[in-house]
Amino acid sequence: MVMQDLKENVGRLLNMSLYYRYVDDILIMAKEEEVDKIFDVFNSYHYRLKFTIEFENNRSINFLDLSLIVVDNRLTIDWFHKNTFSGRYLSFYSNHPNCMKRGIVYGLVDRAILLSHPPFFNKNICLCIDMLIENGYPLDYIFNNINVRIKSSIERYKVASDGGEVSLNNNKNLENKIKKHLVIPFIKGISGRVGGIFDKSDTLMGYRTLNGLDKFIKVQKDITSKNCKSHVVYKINCKDCDSTYVGQTKRQLQTRIKEHKNNLRMDSSKHSVISQHIMEYDHRFDWENIDIMDVEHNYKRRLISEMLHIKEQPKGLNYMRDTELLSESYTSILNEISTLKYSRF
Repeated sequence: MVMQDLKENVGRLLNMSLYYRYVDDILIMAKEEEVDKIFDVFNSYHYRLKFTIEFENNRSINFLDLSLIVVDNRLTIDWFHKNTFSGRYLSFYSNHPNCMKRGIVYGLVDRAILLSHPPFFNKNICLCIDMLIENGYPLDYIFNNINVRIKSSIERYKVASDGGEVSLNNNKNLENKIKKHLVIPFIKGISGRVGGIFDKSDTLMGYRTLNGLDKFIKVQKDITSKNCKSHVVYKINCKDCDSTYVGQTKRQLQTRIKEHKNNLRMDSSKHSVISQHIMEYDHRFDWENIDIMDVEHNYKRRLISEMLHIKEQPKGLNYMRDTELLSESYTSILNEISTLKYSRF
């Protein structure tokens, strides 16, 4: 909004042949004698806004991912990379589905072609090949997928030349067919077979990796205390026996725990299973060491997580109705996981 306001208030005072902005990058074409004035006006708009300037060099200037080159008074475009560009992409040996690796190849080919004019195609495709090799992609995999993408690009160009509608997506009328999206964890050898079941359905499959960089690279933010966390699945342990209770809440954990404690003061007809356990056996619960089993902002997924953790309990206090929505097909594997998990202690 600030940059838009800047253009509206300052732009009309300046003599610019061309003004194009993308977020905070601005491309301006103006007479040489007007450049210093334009730069000063922009920098005087607000004391917190300070712009830098880059001039054309040898009839060429870089803007975003493009090199804009004037040849024989005609504008030619090439794909541009900054000096800090590393060429690092998803490694072929990483634990990701093949569709993501294929997407890396397609994405590079699209940028090599769509962000440049024909004289630069060969150079840019060679650059793509070099980068893919550096990231571990086999040559036959590279060339097969590059050929597929180039052929589809040619077909799109023919459609556009005939006045048809062009889509970068190879699946025709995909937006009309797809009604649902389903994302599952990627496990090599298993997820692909599961995805194949949905190939002919109205569901578009997606995959997510279980090992993300967020497990190793932490954002340096203030750590939220356990009691202040929200959207959690939690477990309360009895101090005097092995009984446990699993619940979920979208509010702060301390708010939900306070409700559990206050329930004990209510009429016995309104007692929760925790209060009933305390009254019947004169046991105490460990309110200071609540276990957070999961953090999930999506309500449906949080409910599923709660049911799974309820099923895992060897001596759970939860009512049976708390897991009645969980498919029976999970029972055997959950029992096996629970047995392996708690047999260690």
